[in-house]
Amino acid sequence: YYKFFLMNYIEISFTIEKKEIFSDIIIAKLNEIEFESYLKTDNGLKAYIQDKNYKYDVLSLLIKELRELFTFDFQIRKLPKENWNLKWEKNFNTVTINEQCIIRSSFHNKTDYKYEIIITPKMSFGTGHHQTTFLMLNEMFNVNFKNKTVLDVGCGTGILSILAKKLGSDYTLGVDIDEWAHENSIDNSNLNGINTIDFKLGGIEIVNVTFDVVLANINRNVILSDLDKYYQSMKEKSEILLTGFLTKDVKLIREKSEGLGLSFVSHKNKDQWNLLHFIK
Repeated sequence: YYKFFLMNYIEISFTIEKKEIFSDIIIAKLNEIEFESYLKTDNGLKAYIQDKNYKYDVLSLLIKELRELFTFDFQIRKLPKENWNLKWEKNFNTVTINEQCIIRSSFHNKTDYKYEIIITPKMSFGTGHHQTTFLMLNEMFNVNFKNKTVLDVGCGTGILSILAKKLGSDYTLGVDIDEWAHENSIDNSNLNGINTIDFKLGGIEIVNVTFDVVLANINRNVILSDLDKYYQSMKEKSEILLTGFLTKDVKLIREKSEGLGLSFVSHKNKDQWNLLHFIK
């Protein structure tokens, strides 16, 4: 089953004085320029990007922007080619979402949780470890998915689509612009014994039908850019969950959402990360 990936990666090590406050801000910004994974350290943060996606000039502009907010040091190094799939598995721990739901990989023992989601992340975003994925999975238990149609925008590992199906959704579509994420979603769906989720390679622009529930765990810039398209993909009385943004962006995203005609349902947060729940 396992696909082993031998990839070239760039590692950036950040040394931050107030890492508890500023690490998540760095992650949010790096997510926007194709960084894929992060490791919090005693001194700050390590961030990883595929060599083929790394652009020093783009990173330099971001570093300049961040240094206007706080002080930090950083080092860049090219990592030796190695089996990242095995490395990721070695460090992947189970994630308890709530008393009903747990995320585990195929090499963990089966649990007694009602909703057990099995994934092999393969570096794709959305393992349940990150605050935004946790927030989304937990909030999904406050939505009625029974016989509903669901759109998962930026599906990553496919974890949200899988839970939607386990919660009773009828038709579920997961879209992602990343080919690796697209393949990972299909593999993870099969791992859970589900072959009825429609995963497509692409973004919101390929969606031409409306849904009862829309899930979008992206980032601030993409949400603000595509929110009107999310709105157009919603039926009347449908619900949308938005996450992937920091506390300072909540007001802006809420104002734009309500300006489109969405009604506020709830706001949840974990550390510096936030989720907004609306109904049309």
